[in-house]
Amino acid sequence: MHFYAKYVSASVFGDGDYNQATFEAEQDTDDPGSPYLLIQRQFEDPDDNWCYIETHDEKYCGHFCVTFAMAATEFAEASHVVKIISGEIEPR
Repeated sequence: MHFYAKYVSASVFGDGDYNQATFEAEQDTDDPGSPYLLIQRQFEDPDDNWCYIETHDEKYCGHFCVTFAMAATEFAEASHVVKIISGEIEPR
């Protein structure tokens, strides 16, 4: 699946135990069919470094590899959280 994500947001919950990055084609839409990608990882319990993936297409939910290309300026907001989720850096 490919889609163009114009918007990105990142969230950290529970003192860094849960990290999430969301890539969206439309910002703050109520349209359930609007393309999005959510990448999430929790550090509270051992999970063998698995990330949870969710998309607008239910067949692409679960544990998958994800690649994406964004301009550095568009990615800057979520960069730190995505590095934590990917295991590139440790959570606090």
